[in-house]
Amino acid sequence: MLFQKREALDKHLFIIAGEESGDQHASALLKEIKQLSPNLIVSGLGGKHLEAQGMQNILDLTQLAITGITGVLTHLKAIRQAFKITQAYLLKHRPDAVILVDYPGFNLRMAKWIKKNIGCPVIYYISPQIWAWKAKRIEIIKQNVDHMAVILPFEKAIYEQAKVSVSYVGHPLRESLLNLPSKEACREQFSWSADETILAILPGSRKAEIARHMPVMIKSLKILKTQARFQNLKLVIPVAKSLSQNDFLPYLKEIPELELIDGQAQNVVQAADAVVVSSGTASLECAILAKPSCIIYKSSWLNYYLATRWMKVKYLGLSNLLLNQMVIPELLQVDCNPKELSKMLQALLEESDWRMSMINRLNDLKSMLLPADGPKLAQTTLHFFKYS
Repeated sequence: MLFQKREALDKHLFIIAGEESGDQHASALLKEIKQLSPNLIVSGLGGKHLEAQGMQNILDLTQLAITGITGVLTHLKAIRQAFKITQAYLLKHRPDAVILVDYPGFNLRMAKWIKKNIGCPVIYYISPQIWAWKAKRIEIIKQNVDHMAVILPFEKAIYEQAKVSVSYVGHPLRESLLNLPSKEACREQFSWSADETILAILPGSRKAEIARHMPVMIKSLKILKTQARFQNLKLVIPVAKSLSQNDFLPYLKEIPELELIDGQAQNVVQAADAVVVSSGTASLECAILAKPSCIIYKSSWLNYYLATRWMKVKYLGLSNLLLNQMVIPELLQVDCNPKELSKMLQALLEESDWRMSMINRLNDLKSMLLPADGPKLAQTTLHFFKYS
């Protein structure tokens, strides 16, 4: 067989994952890889999830999670330093294979450098959204990436057409979310009663997102709580591992009853009645769990202007893109304000035909995220090692 369990006694795998979600997905992949090859040496750039799976982390790249041109300009010195550290490490240790996870602004540049200076196989897990914007990135991928591992079924055809080696490996959220405990079990886990009304608040995994989103959320919640029926509404924030509870302390002064929980976002969302969520991977998690949700996002005006000029799609939320319909409402930029958000939260928390229709449409997503149609990525990764 092409893929069989083999020991990699002195083989070295290098991983780069630059955001909270990428760190999570990469850690799940690394767990599978180490089950097949437990003696594999693994180092890279990532966060706490990869560290927990035994990766030697030379730099916590999740702390550099940035978006847009203004984020790049603000952190340009730190980004350059991260490149220099990574390049020096790779030249010294010369890994046998590299896995790049999402984070295309950093990883595509690194792929070009690795191809030229290291020459080892490069596997790219979780494709840049070339179907939404920056379609020309596919040329960089074609020249510098040995294999694309995509997580959305329609992405495979895009790369096949461009004659790029590609496999559809299934969405990493599919198994974890479909195997979550029930809503009742999750409430019991957090000692929440069955009759409480719970709103889960997921403002993002970057400090810049917290700074832009939380003031709007706090003002919205204050408006909502002026209504008698929402006086006892439970408000819960699962804090991403790339952040700390200290990042939310200023907002607790505004609404002391906010409950902070370290991590466990999926279980918190499962337990909730509705969710307000920053655009990104977390919004897709809410959709797969069929939770009445609202997607919000605010960025700098320069980032917003450039995004509206470059984007080729109608929606920001991946769930809406997959369903080709605005199923989950999106409040973006100027529309992300306390008046509009408080009205949307009220609608999400009240029983209605619109709310039930949203739940029914979101249930269709589960059948769209198909299982992998070939070998698992862990097996494919080991295939790319040059075994002696």
